Amino acid sequence: MPGTAVLPAARYPLLDVLKALAAQFIVLHHFSVYGPVSQALHAALPDVMGLLYEHGLIAVQVFFVIGGYLAARGLSASADAWRAPGAAIFKRYARLLPPYLVALCVVMLCMAWLRPWLTADLAAPAPNWGQWLAHMAMLQGILGTESLSAGVWYVAMDFQLFALLTLMLWLSGGGQRKRAKTAVAALCTVSLLVFNRYVELDNWAVYFFGAYGLGALAWWARRQPLNATPAAPASAYAQTLFVLALAVGLLALTIDFRERIALAIGVALTLAGWGTASHQQANQSKTQTTVHTLGVQSYALFLMHFPVLLLTNAAFTWFGFTPETSSASVALSWGIAGWAASLWAANLFYRWVESPTAPWRRALRGVLGRR
Repeated sequence: MPGTAVLPAARYPLLDVLKALAAQFIVLHHFSVYGPVSQALHAALPDVMGLLYEHGLIAVQVFFVIGGYLAARGLSASADAWRAPGAAIFKRYARLLPPYLVALCVVMLCMAWLRPWLTADLAAPAPNWGQWLAHMAMLQGILGTESLSAGVWYVAMDFQLFALLTLMLWLSGGGQRKRAKTAVAALCTVSLLVFNRYVELDNWAVYFFGAYGLGALAWWARRQPLNATPAAPASAYAQTLFVLALAVGLLALTIDFRERIALAIGVALTLAGWGTASHQQANQSKTQTTVHTLGVQSYALFLMHFPVLLLTNAAFTWFGFTPETSSASVALSWGIAGWAASLWAANLFYRWVESPTAPWRRALRGVLGRR
């Protein structure tokens, strides 16, 4: 409109940093777990690889907290989202499904092609229709179906958590109401103190809702509410709930210390204090642009690093290397090459499959627009 200032697109630099770092740790964790390359790397760097093997997977808690933070942001800002929970949940499912299915197909094709050179921990049998349907419904964990790829359990869990939060806000009358925030804080409390202590519940959303709920509460308690003036304070009630949830988290750690909960508390506290939006500038530094790209493409990296891991390990075996005979420099070269190839594959996957401007999405919009 004439005379109306148009702000550049908002972004969250802190979220970019957290997602970029967490995604790298998850990739490195899987490279420390699977195949002969991981064995060679453990021999070359036993302490570092041991830490990644034992603790690298807790980085997924960063994504759970951020997921709750962004879900609360979106559901609170849009009245239609929580008033029509079915539509909001389906929209989330439709956003996650295409790249998720493409990635699974890539994994299955790689596994079928590379099977002669894959070790037993990587060469899973060909999936049946039941496995495919369970994965398409994102219920593979609940149904007890063997996962077709490392990390896809997170996609199913993210969908479960989003659906649960959406239904809670719908039943409570919306994300801006006190009773909605109270309900989220209550379930977060029960998850931290009870559900998250039983590993047999890790296929259900309530197991991880402690981290997800902390993220949602961090959004409501942030220093500057959405679209507020710089001086506008956050809701005192929301901030009180967030502080109480943090206290419950600390109590949960004294009862049963879990490093994943300690990390979730730290990330939520960081987001509540510094997770505000900024606006894109034309003169961003190269470092800022790189971090933003890695953050935006973290989901693509999550999906695509496992087929690259399969290729890396198969090539390692095909070229005649073994963990026992490989030097430290050889092991590190293969590990670095696999990591770099994962980043490259994620970049391609984001541009051609996941991105809102991917060619297939533009073509689909063109077809639908002509009808």
